[in-house]
Amino acid sequence: MNNKWMKPVTFLLLAGVIGGTGLTVAYTKTAHADTEKGKLFAGAAELKLDKNTYVIDQKSADVNGDQVPDTVYLVGVKEKADDIYAADMNIVVQDGKTKAYTKTEMKDLGGYEGELTLLDFTGDRVADAFVKTATGGSGGIYNHVIATFADQKPKVIFGEAENEGVRYEGKFLDGFKAEGKGVHLQQPLTLDVQANKELYLSAKLYDKNGKLLKKDEDVSVYSYPFGSLQPIDIDNNGTFELMGEQRIVGLNNADTVSTLKSIWGFGSEGKWAPWEVEYSTYLLKHPNEAIDATPGTKE
Repeated sequence: MNNKWMKPVTFLLLAGVIGGTGLTVAYTKTAHADTEKGKLFAGAAELKLDKNTYVIDQKSADVNGDQVPDTVYLVGVKEKADDIYAADMNIVVQDGKTKAYTKTEMKDLGGYEGELTLLDFTGDRVADAFVKTATGGSGGIYNHVIATFADQKPKVIFGEAENEGVRYEGKFLDGFKAEGKGVHLQQPLTLDVQANKELYLSAKLYDKNGKLLKKDEDVSVYSYPFGSLQPIDIDNNGTFELMGEQRIVGLNNADTVSTLKSIWGFGSEGKWAPWEVEYSTYLLKHPNEAIDATPGTKE
């Protein structure tokens, strides 16, 4: 999880554009009142999926570009219908004209509370499938996937690598500071961690003068993948971007040293890039935060 991309720009537009998500209704509707949701997936045998493949979520929209609504399923393997965890998740499309099935080739996607949303992220005026599911870990991480089905050709355009987001990696420095770099960061990003001073003194990470006492891999600083990622049409043109939030952690999972907020767009070259990034610096932190002063308990 030692990751980061970055493009430092202002983040002032967020408060004024969140209302843009209201446009999603025009692109997404529930298929057949979700009649298959929670049931065994009828096309499992045809697609050679596990017999215990259930429908986790279901929506309807034109996702292949033929102007006919298709039925899109988020499916996953569960031992029984009321299990809250699903493994081997996949996105399956049933063509609105031919009723034939098409699926992605996702691997190792599993989680809790899987959700499916159909929106256009690429700008081709055809809906794409956006999936989010909670990992269930204490880090508050979510897995996110976006797949396109234009011209009957399924392709994952947002997967595990993209879900790492801003991918920050660094280390503590003397003076109650942390500094790190990222693939898209033009210069190192330095964080003031004075707000965690008492925690670091009790953990013997620093002395009272701010001298760093530990210099090993157990006290590295890095960002977690997205804890939140939401579609947002920031420029109201019908093509959706992604607004995400990540934590940068220090001594352990509970030691949040900063929060990264970012907006991402899908470019003409077929890659996601950060449009805007904002990071936090704490001036004061509640003493009950990061109670565990033991290094090495990151997730």
